[in-house]
Amino acid sequence: MVDSIKRTGRPARNKIRTRRGDRIFAVINYTILVLVAFVTLFPFLDVVFTSITPTEEIVLNAKKIIAAPQHPTFSHYRYIFSGNRQMINSMIITVIRTSVGTLLSLVITALTAYPLSKRYLPGVNGIMKVFFFTMIFYGGMIPTFLVVKSYRMVDTIWALIIPEMLSVYNMIIMRTFFRSIPDELEEAARIDGCSDVKTLVKIVLPLSMPVLASIGLFYAVWHWNAFFDAVLYITDRNLWPLQTLLREILLSTSISELQQGNLLADSMPPSSAVIAASIMISTVPIVCVYPFLQKHFVKGVMVGSVKG
Repeated sequence: MVDSIKRTGRPARNKIRTRRGDRIFAVINYTILVLVAFVTLFPFLDVVFTSITPTEEIVLNAKKIIAAPQHPTFSHYRYIFSGNRQMINSMIITVIRTSVGTLLSLVITALTAYPLSKRYLPGVNGIMKVFFFTMIFYGGMIPTFLVVKSYRMVDTIWALIIPEMLSVYNMIIMRTFFRSIPDELEEAARIDGCSDVKTLVKIVLPLSMPVLASIGLFYAVWHWNAFFDAVLYITDRNLWPLQTLLREILLSTSISELQQGNLLADSMPPSSAVIAASIMISTVPIVCVYPFLQKHFVKGVMVGSVKG
């Protein structure tokens, strides 16, 4: 080591030697992961290329599995945003649903998980059994529709938010995270005169940002991608979320069907290009959220799932 310091001016770093079997395993593992990534990205790239391919090239490349456009164009996106009021309206509904639904779900989940994280409260085990029962047995589509109808939420945006406001799975993850917070912090807050609500707001929630970000991402992705509840509860097309409109576009097999259903305006581009552009519009916004929450997402899920 002294000789190394004399030659380089700094101490030599000890390198960890890997065995030949470990190197072979790493090569095989990375090869499989690359193949899986390629298989996963292949249909996504096909949608991306189709959405920016001019109409003439779509016709010429009809028999090709995938083809990159030689002259990319964003005319299909301009058509959707400029000539189709239904698409813009559905995007607004989806953004409102995702924002309001995620916020309310986080509030209800936190208010439910915090008291259930206290083992000393009477009846906690019995209440948790009731929640577990709802995870195993579902009331059914028709009873749920009758409940929504009885509360006069049909054809309102609240039918897309209130029935799925609380996820028991997410509540259990948050409850487990709350149990990992030292009890001494809450005891110190009570000594200082904090009530249970103030302790939750001032002490527990600021320490729970990882699990709040993770659960919030779960709720946001679900609200953004959900479409079937709108099919059940919404008959007014002006209240359709983006995914429900996209479902109707995908189910339409020809341009004439799209035009007859008034889902899109007249003189529209090829239906495949419109479908591809619509998929990209509905996918890109929620994908852009992941990089900002990735750190909290991994930490929150791991702590909320293992500890406790």
